[in-house]
Amino acid sequence: MDLDLWRTAAVALDEYACNGDKGRDKRDPVYLEVVEKRDGILVPYDRYSSCADRAHWKLWRLGVREKFVNREERTPLPNDWHVGANISQLWNKAMGSPSEQPTADWLPEPGDELLIWNTGNDAHSLSIMSYDPVKREARTANYGTAGMSKATFPGAKCSTAPLVYTAQDGWLYGLSHKRKVQRVTKLAKVVPLITAKPNFRDSAGQYIFGNGESLDALEAPWNQNTLA
Repeated sequence: MDLDLWRTAAVALDEYACNGDKGRDKRDPVYLEVVEKRDGILVPYDRYSSCADRAHWKLWRLGVREKFVNREERTPLPNDWHVGANISQLWNKAMGSPSEQPTADWLPEPGDELLIWNTGNDAHSLSIMSYDPVKREARTANYGTAGMSKATFPGAKCSTAPLVYTAQDGWLYGLSHKRKVQRVTKLAKVVPLITAKPNFRDSAGQYIFGNGESLDALEAPWNQNTLA
């Protein structure tokens, strides 16, 4: 298992989903793919929270088909997306999620998925793209960045904020509104769950990252009809 390659792939998927620091409008075709057209088309903008759609989309794109992955595109079962379950299924052990509470010695790694909240009503899903242990800040991928509002931009973007551990509060993420990291789904625990061919291509069939050599290496075992 070449975890570094999977980290490259996970970050590439997040960059693509969010369009990096530029962000994506809620009407952007990639955004609509990630949220499966729910935000603004099937549900009004101010009544839908898309934050965890990115996490489930990325897990699906990586090739994870566990029950905790909440996607409408799951086949052959129809209607397999469950309303209100995006956050809860990411940490539901009974459904196969490998999430855990982060400890003091946790080192945030690219591809790790975080669930943060203080009261529960402020729950948010985001992903580590890079972490600077000296500055103690993380670059993260985020959906639902405009909140549940009628605003269409930004629907998604990457951003950088402090990610700090304290003995009193544990891991906290954010600037003015710090939220506690309640769960982390480590990419190292996700990779062994991959059972389907990954998808690292855009709608035109082109690799979403560089020349695709590293991503092609991850697809290759499935192209040969064998598992790594």
